[in-house]
Amino acid sequence: MIAMRPLIVLVLFLVTAAPRLAAQEAIDSVFVEVYHVQPAERPSEPAMVTYRIFVDLAEGHELQMVYGDQAHKLRFWTTTAFENDTVLGAKFGHLIQAGRLNEGTLALDSYLTIGAADNEHMGVPRAWDQDGSVLTCPPYPGSRSRKGDAGGILAPLCVTDGLMAYEEIREVVDFRFASGYLYKARGFDIETTDGAYAVLGGKRGVTDRNVLLIAQLTTTGELSYMINLQIETLEHEPVKYVARDPGPGEFTHPTLTYGKFRTSAPAMGH
Repeated sequence: MIAMRPLIVLVLFLVTAAPRLAAQEAIDSVFVEVYHVQPAERPSEPAMVTYRIFVDLAEGHELQMVYGDQAHKLRFWTTTAFENDTVLGAKFGHLIQAGRLNEGTLALDSYLTIGAADNEHMGVPRAWDQDGSVLTCPPYPGSRSRKGDAGGILAPLCVTDGLMAYEEIREVVDFRFASGYLYKARGFDIETTDGAYAVLGGKRGVTDRNVLLIAQLTTTGELSYMINLQIETLEHEPVKYVARDPGPGEFTHPTLTYGKFRTSAPAMGH
């Protein structure tokens, strides 16, 4: 019996660890794309940068919601303010009208989403976008002042727009989430400890990489975030990933925090 004890302990460990190991495969990373850079009119002023936040899910997994609770705050933050199109903009991406993207700079609006960049397109990283652009220059000027996340100089939005035409644009459901400084007001802190935005039934990415856009944020400041995700696994079970301090049945990932909220190095390979 003494010789068998280590084997029994190992088997018990594998049984208990199996759900955690399987759950950890639900997410590859969260990453930020520099979508567009608009230089300031005065050289002494900071550029206006549009960031996109993407979730890279494991194959076959679906994103159900982005949320905050009492133990895990959801927060998007900037050192200045989030810029909004106060005429045509929207809190959530699926509410933006694609037919009006070339009126003003609507395509640079700050919004939250699960996939949709407007009511006709899903948002994809610009480096993956090979179908041209529905945006025109003007009103969108060419961006030549800053490198993108792939290390190359950003192409003008009229060349590549990061928009993929898609027939089934899903509605984002707002669960007690007053999304703060989006749409009409300007402010620097979007947060909740008792709310979420979600797609009923979950959503997969529209490319084979299974990547979903969850926010587009434009600011002259430095961006930070801490986010929590509920994901549906291949077994159709929900699993929660939290930015910090996972509780029983919860998991974490270093890329769920960014900027001043980051507490560890990001995972590689997004």
